[in-house]
Amino acid sequence: MKAVLFDFNGTLFNDTDIHIDVWRKYIKEKLNIEFTTEEFLKRIFGRDNNAIIADIFHIDDLNEIHRISEEKEQRYRDICSTMDISLVKGATGFFDILKEKKIPFTIATGANKSNVDFYFKVFHLDRWFDYDKVVYDDGYLPGKPDPSIYRLACEKLGVDPQDVMVIEDSPAGVIAAKRAGISEIYVISSKDSFPYEVKGIIRDFDELRDLLCWKQKD
Repeated sequence: MKAVLFDFNGTLFNDTDIHIDVWRKYIKEKLNIEFTTEEFLKRIFGRDNNAIIADIFHIDDLNEIHRISEEKEQRYRDICSTMDISLVKGATGFFDILKEKKIPFTIATGANKSNVDFYFKVFHLDRWFDYDKVVYDDGYLPGKPDPSIYRLACEKLGVDPQDVMVIEDSPAGVIAAKRAGISEIYVISSKDSFPYEVKGIIRDFDELRDLLCWKQKD
């Protein structure tokens, strides 16, 4: 393994419930449609905003899609700003070990730029990540399960996908990584099974560190 790629939402930051709540309220307000958790997981979870909005709002104008996307994400950030939020257990220690081992790593996320800027600010991600190497939804890059996000992340780190480890949480993300030629995939989940074959299922990054037999220097 020569590099590590992290998904963000649901992987480094457990914010799925926040997104569910914001999407439900936003769709109810704009379309007077109520989504169940099951419908959310089927039509929204793991998909990029462009695909979600085009599907649910029946819109194909990219400027309007971007406007709706940013409006929804601003509401999400407003809610996050009122909460005591933190990264998934063990994440920062795992970043420190990667730095000690001189293994390059970055984020490959379907989040938009405004959200990435927010995460860098509230989680002080610049302590570990080079912003210029982060891959995010710029409004034009195809979202997962398209492999473009992971292919671009590999290019930015200058590594072959076969030499990369990915940590994900969604089926769409795992499919994207596999399509990019990555096989070393771990999934963050509270469940014991996953619909696709992966290297392993972990609860947090302390568990992944232990699986890899990595120890952090004092």
